[in-house]
Amino acid sequence: MELSAMEKREIEKKVQELLKGFGYHPETDDYFDVVRFAGSHGFVVGNSELPDNEDGFLIMQPDSVGTREDNGIGEKVIGVNAARPMADKRFIIAHEFGHSILHYKDEKIYLHRENKKGKDEQENDADYFAAALLMPEESFRRSYSELKESGKKQGAICIELAKRYRTSLESVLRRLDELDITA
Repeated sequence: MELSAMEKREIEKKVQELLKGFGYHPETDDYFDVVRFAGSHGFVVGNSELPDNEDGFLIMQPDSVGTREDNGIGEKVIGVNAARPMADKRFIIAHEFGHSILHYKDEKIYLHRENKKGKDEQENDADYFAAALLMPEESFRRSYSELKESGKKQGAICIELAKRYRTSLESVLRRLDELDITA
């Protein structure tokens, strides 16, 4: 299930607003510190021992349910599978944060993310949000153009983009496709 052009624009706009509020400058910045960002929105982020088929989870509860002092972990928690590579962990954090922005408002929830094929609409939304947050469109296009103009081949460009944005090569390839950036 693919997102419509309008849904993509709406998510890109939300991400741009969040990035601007956080002080990210797409004309000069590449890497985005998603852990610090999530923390600035009240999330506790950490590694968790999870089964192999689970990437991470999101826990949110309204203030009326408890406070940080009451339960020791806070009202908003993003946990990531400790066994995942760092690039994947960053994507999982951004994905789970995306759920909090796109799908959930002031309700008690527990949501876990499984590593599986055949995702539903909300999972696709959160994946797109994560890619847009970790590889902001304006910055990503700028970096791609700089690398292309330097004479690098497509494969080398993709590897360099993965290094700059600290994402997986698979995420870079998908983002190139989503933004319709071609050689």
